Amino acid sequence: MTQFKRGIAVVSKPVSKKLSTILIALVIILQVSILIVEYLGSVWPIWYGKAVVLETQPIDPRSLFRGNYVRLNFDINRLEQDELMPDNLLKVGSVAYLQLKEFDGVWRPVKLSSQAPESGDFIRGRVREAYPSHYRLDYGIEAFFMPKEEALTLQNDVRSYSQFKVYISKSGKARVNSVLCIDENCTIPRN
Repeated sequence: MTQFKRGIAVVSKPVSKKLSTILIALVIILQVSILIVEYLGSVWPIWYGKAVVLETQPIDPRSLFRGNYVRLNFDINRLEQDELMPDNLLKVGSVAYLQLKEFDGVWRPVKLSSQAPESGDFIRGRVREAYPSHYRLDYGIEAFFMPKEEALTLQNDVRSYSQFKVYISKSGKARVNSVLCIDENCTIPRN
């Protein structure tokens, strides 16, 4: 087929049916591959990570766009600069690694660093706010999604503080798995 654009003859060949089928198949394979990688990235810490227990204070359990969830404020989200990181300064948006150690069944912060520790348990996060006295960090585990009834029950049962089981991979990536009910009057199923 010949077309004329600005006085120049342009010859275009129709795309063969076989080539079209191959291109469509490649696009579908690419899209499915992206979905698989996203899924594996989110479940990898749960499958192969180490289970740790972190203390938290739940906040609000609903979002119009994201559904029912419990917004979590872990004790490790706010860290004092002096105690954990005396000689380094982190900037807002930078990646940080928080080394954790178990004390009485709960993992507590030991050291904050801009480099991943060579040994020990640690969680990878991002600096959200940096003040002279403390840092606020996000670890990607601050929202725990659950059915509406369970989210409302959790909000009512856990007013002061609670513990959550979190799985952390060797790279520091973390995922919340379940809530651990501490109070005797708790109606949440104990995990």
